[in-house]
Amino acid sequence: MEFQSLPPFNLIEPERLSKILSQLKERGVENLSFASKGYRGVVFKGYLKGRPVAVKVKRSDTPKEVPLKEFNFLSHLFNLYGPETPAPAPHFATEDFVVMEWIEGKPFGQAFKEFGRQVVREALKSVYQLDRAGVEHSEVKGEKHLIFNGQRVKVIDFESAKFKEKPRNLLQFVGYHLIGKELYRELGLERGELLKLMELYKREPEAAFRALTSKL
Repeated sequence: MEFQSLPPFNLIEPERLSKILSQLKERGVENLSFASKGYRGVVFKGYLKGRPVAVKVKRSDTPKEVPLKEFNFLSHLFNLYGPETPAPAPHFATEDFVVMEWIEGKPFGQAFKEFGRQVVREALKSVYQLDRAGVEHSEVKGEKHLIFNGQRVKVIDFESAKFKEKPRNLLQFVGYHLIGKELYRELGLERGELLKLMELYKREPEAAFRALTSKL
């Protein structure tokens, strides 16, 4: 298997990368090209049975359980929601990498400028699904973790996720993006109204969610 563009070899030892490439080839992943690098992994785009996939390879300084941890969260969400999952659909994983659906789209901030309230409505649906599933993403404040594909907002990067009895994904999203960045003004909403809905969400999440999305 050859790369269309060279990966950052300082983050993955060539010998380990060669082994990973062989494993991916055996499982049918082809045409890998470097996409991006993060704190814990290096992401490549490839193809599995003709469909684009993301291959996230853990960095050499990342704990070995990280790929399997992310795969477990993606599987949990897919088992709950099927094709309507708010996250990439999982394919398979090892201690070195995780292969998942490739999400093509625009980060939340850029998408909001183009599509406005539709993007906010879809983002709220996705973070609400995470809350219902008992998954705390921990980084929904980061725009690069919310990708609008033209229809849905998909949440990516679950390395820092954790299971919690009462996740706060929706509260974090509203607090940071709608209130903190004052997007509520562009949406024609009132700050005080949002604060009341956030308090209601702590007691009656479904009622608060429905009330909030009805305003969009």
